[in-house]
Amino acid sequence: MNNRIAQAYGYAVCFITVIVMLVAIKSVVDSAFDLSDPIRAESNRFGRDTPSLTSFELYKIQSRRTPTFSSTDGSVMVAPAGGGSVPAKATPAKAAADTLSDTELRRRYDAEREGVIGNTRFSATRSLVGNFLLILLAAVLFVVHWRWLKKRSDFVPFPPSATRPTETTDTR
Repeated sequence: MNNRIAQAYGYAVCFITVIVMLVAIKSVVDSAFDLSDPIRAESNRFGRDTPSLTSFELYKIQSRRTPTFSSTDGSVMVAPAGGGSVPAKATPAKAAADTLSDTELRRRYDAEREGVIGNTRFSATRSLVGNFLLILLAAVLFVVHWRWLKKRSDFVPFPPSATRPTETTDTR
């Protein structure tokens, strides 16, 4: 009975390490894509209500546009970045966004773009290093446990019922 428990433990560790390696490989691929194009990285879209940084023209259009909608009483309301709605006359941001010059918008665009690129590269590099170490550790655990299983005297790769003696055929 004790031999079966040890064998089950060895197989469980090997199975878990294979799953961990597969998940880590997927994370490595995602991080490699994030490093190749940090602006379009998936992690940038969470928690950001800023205009798109893929091109300056798109940034300019989106920064000058403030979403508006009508309330139930007919007054015009504006949707601020934090959520909810406030009366349009109470938000000077729309007027300020319309009066910004292209050079000021370009300066803001460049600063925000560089910040996003730096943050994404750091995050992707950290993820790559961590996942490579995880893959290495899982591979070492797998090899150690697999060799341990093979060295055990009761190691049977297939159940005895699966190995049948080969039948000789008469070729006369």
